[in-house]
Amino acid sequence: MKIFLLLDSHDTDEVAEPMSAAITEWLETSQSSSAFVNAQTNTGATGTRSDWDFGLTIDTNKKATLAKPLNFLYDQAKEHKQEFVVGLYDEDTASYEDICYFGYEEGKPDMFEIACYLGLPK
Repeated sequence: MKIFLLLDSHDTDEVAEPMSAAITEWLETSQSSSAFVNAQTNTGATGTRSDWDFGLTIDTNKKATLAKPLNFLYDQAKEHKQEFVVGLYDEDTASYEDICYFGYEEGKPDMFEIACYLGLPK
């Protein structure tokens, strides 16, 4: 199952540089199976959910895999006053399904609740 945790903002420019550096450093030290996504695309292009996909993707069927990336991105959200969206990416149809949000205004993500929404086994 391909899960995305992407910045939910129309003004990505101002936070992209500091967050890119933080994400890159975190990926090197965290031993997370996450992958960094930083792709500026044409609005409405097939396979995109916005004009700039920025955040992390995780290919997993285990809810425990969500803990580190969710906690790290929540810290980034608080620091940069941003929101993130969690969802599923269907590679067959190249479509995104937003599941829930967390961040500066939405609050701390609940890993167990998110895992349930995503349909991950207990």
